[in-house]
Amino acid sequence: MNKIIFLIITLLPSLVLAEQNLPTQELSLNQVIDASLRAFPGLLAAEQRKQVSEGELQSAQGGFDTLLKSQNRWSVTGLYENNNYDVVIEQPTNLWGTTFFGGWRKGSGDYPVYDGKSLTADDGEARVGFNMPLWRNREIDRRRASLQQAELGQLIANHEFDQTLLEIRRQASHRYWDWVLAGVRLRISERLLQVAEQRNQGILQRVSAGDIPEFEALDNQRAIIERRERRVVAQRLLEQSAIQLSLYWRDSDGQPQLPQVEQLPTEFPIHQAKIELKVDDAITTARLQRPELKRLALQSEQTETELALQENQRNPALDFQVMGAKDIGYGKDKLNRNELYLGLNVEIPLQQRVAGGRAQVASANLQRLKWERNGLEDRISAEVKDVLSAINAARQRITLSYQQQKAAQQLEEGEKTRFELGDTTLLFVNLREIASGDAMLQAADANSSLFKADADYQAILATPLSLAAGVNHD
Repeated sequence: MNKIIFLIITLLPSLVLAEQNLPTQELSLNQVIDASLRAFPGLLAAEQRKQVSEGELQSAQGGFDTLLKSQNRWSVTGLYENNNYDVVIEQPTNLWGTTFFGGWRKGSGDYPVYDGKSLTADDGEARVGFNMPLWRNREIDRRRASLQQAELGQLIANHEFDQTLLEIRRQASHRYWDWVLAGVRLRISERLLQVAEQRNQGILQRVSAGDIPEFEALDNQRAIIERRERRVVAQRLLEQSAIQLSLYWRDSDGQPQLPQVEQLPTEFPIHQAKIELKVDDAITTARLQRPELKRLALQSEQTETELALQENQRNPALDFQVMGAKDIGYGKDKLNRNELYLGLNVEIPLQQRVAGGRAQVASANLQRLKWERNGLEDRISAEVKDVLSAINAARQRITLSYQQQKAAQQLEEGEKTRFELGDTTLLFVNLREIASGDAMLQAADANSSLFKADADYQAILATPLSLAAGVNHD
């Protein structure tokens, strides 16, 4: 046993060191998107909006809750001393706005002649009935309107969540490709600096030998300082892009985590995303799938429901009521009194300002939503055209930048050879090296623009996450 413990203690430092020396895995775009969709605060807030809509739906359903009412009255002094108990259960329904009710009451004691109906048999009086609107509140009432609007509100919250998801996915993709581009920029600046520093000793030797003038060494020192400044700028851009990316790349606790330099991809993916839809087809697809348009359509339905309700509220209230009552037990005057009541209640609004004003508000909101939808459709069409143009331009830039990069590298190598032969100066070598580095950066920037445009394309067409994550690059 002691030998085993000794062996573990002996090997532990080696195991820890080996773990520290393991290669760091590159951070992929899918990892960033998965982390952002798991813990990004904006998406979590949108999720709570869905919870709010569920609560609003439950509240609207509560309009049809069974209601228990009780009234109790005792006359303790006066000419007539009596007791009255009344309990009723009401059940609203969505059947033409009909409300069913049933109850029990008991009246005992002395009553004046004109209030004799308050007296019941010894065991009280049972009653059942219903109240049915015949005009106002028949086709729609506040309970049913609120329920319809809450059901639509739940769908609206889902579309708002989808819209937030698409935007977060797009922003996370942009920040990721900005970070990758910043890493390429830093590597280019470090390469240029390393070339100038490695060349410095050879130049000093050639100056000492009288092979080249002294100002060439001075020029190389200037190039080193300039390229150090470029590296500082590139380092700052990388740190800035890493900070921005950390807002989307979050740990298991939902906290932002800074990506490390070791996690940078070595280069941009070589293959390009396929875009198969033409402009008209892409516009049609975007209009069918964009959650904003779906949300506006549902909001219009909500407003139409409100307008129908307020138009209905302008009508007179004409309610038909049926109630049957039966005494239970024995009474003073009558035994088991049976009664059937038919009622017709009329209420006519003379000015209708409340319903009229609310109907005007609903009508104006409906027209507003219509214009917002038209504007959004036009904007979506413009976005589709713009992103397809951006993708086409980025592809052309990639082709041209690679050609430029190849030519710049050949010129750089040729200029270095000429400098070794004494046919040119270090100034032109520096210019060729800077031009070659800029060409490499242009190629990287074109790649970044293409992949960011692809992220925009996925968001504009509202491509589902499962499809967007599995985009093939040919």
